[in-house]
Amino acid sequence: MNISQGNSEALKNPWVLGLLLFLAIFLTANGIFIYLAFSLPPNLVVKDFYERGETYEQTQKQINEEQELGWSGTIMTPSMARVHRAQIYEVLLHGRNSAGLDLDLVTIHAYRPSNSKDDFSVEMTKERIGVYRASFSFKLPGIWDLIAEARLGEQAFLVTKRITISP
Repeated sequence: MNISQGNSEALKNPWVLGLLLFLAIFLTANGIFIYLAFSLPPNLVVKDFYERGETYEQTQKQINEEQELGWSGTIMTPSMARVHRAQIYEVLLHGRNSAGLDLDLVTIHAYRPSNSKDDFSVEMTKERIGVYRASFSFKLPGIWDLIAEARLGEQAFLVTKRITISP
């Protein structure tokens, strides 16, 4: 039995070859990930982050004004929302003492958190006082944020809901 530093028999052992192959794959994969991290821009970074940060106080003021209005609302969605199928979405809006609101304009905005290119807005029609309705379809499946913006003169109120659209 020849045990020596110069013995090349160890390189013929499948365990040693497997360990060396695993190490090579691990280092190659890490190199690729490091390259991609530095060469590609992150996908979900807001381009106007500074301007949005400056409007924080204005946003807080708007939230306080909404609370003073005493309005409340709910977005009613279909039980099974599907892609490319026009379905009816309703917004129920009530003021103080649960009285329905007769508003100037109600718009529903659909935002896709993963890609802003697919966002859209639809103006809702008044079904009756306090109930606003729109029929529309989504182009892509996945998570969507619905934001209903209700306006009465200069007063504005927002109602939000996150939904999942099935394929």
